[in-house]
Amino acid sequence: MKKKKIETHKIGLVGQAPSRRGDPRKPLAGPNGQKIARLAGLNYDELIACRRRHLNTHYNGKRGKGYAFDHAKGKVKAADILLDWRVERIVLLGKNVARCFGFCDLPFLAEISVYGRRFLIFPHPSSINRWWNERRNERRARQLLQRFLRLGE
Repeated sequence: MKKKKIETHKIGLVGQAPSRRGDPRKPLAGPNGQKIARLAGLNYDELIACRRRHLNTHYNGKRGKGYAFDHAKGKVKAADILLDWRVERIVLLGKNVARCFGFCDLPFLAEISVYGRRFLIFPHPSSINRWWNERRNERRARQLLQRFLRLGE
């Protein structure tokens, strides 16, 4: 059975911030973007054709076991995205991003329909996230992400 083509203009991907060496003008242009493309069953050009934005414009270093993240700036950017983007489905990459959109205490891979859109809370794709250490998590994430991106097509 042939996979349906993804309508990239209907999809948005929101990450925390560029990596240390990442270009702030090209969200998900590095290894994390390649990982998302692989899990989504997309080629890299298809991923780049989706709407993409980081909530923090620059790498803020590390804090404890994770990355530093400015929630106040993130909430402002999240509000801008909701006002500016005309997309049907938005993938929120990590719980920090989900919180900025008002989704607190929800598990990874939760789907929410609100604001006339569908959201998927997806695990942050970096290797610092231990959630990815379990093989069954990656398998489940791949299945749900692919289904989410192809909804209604």
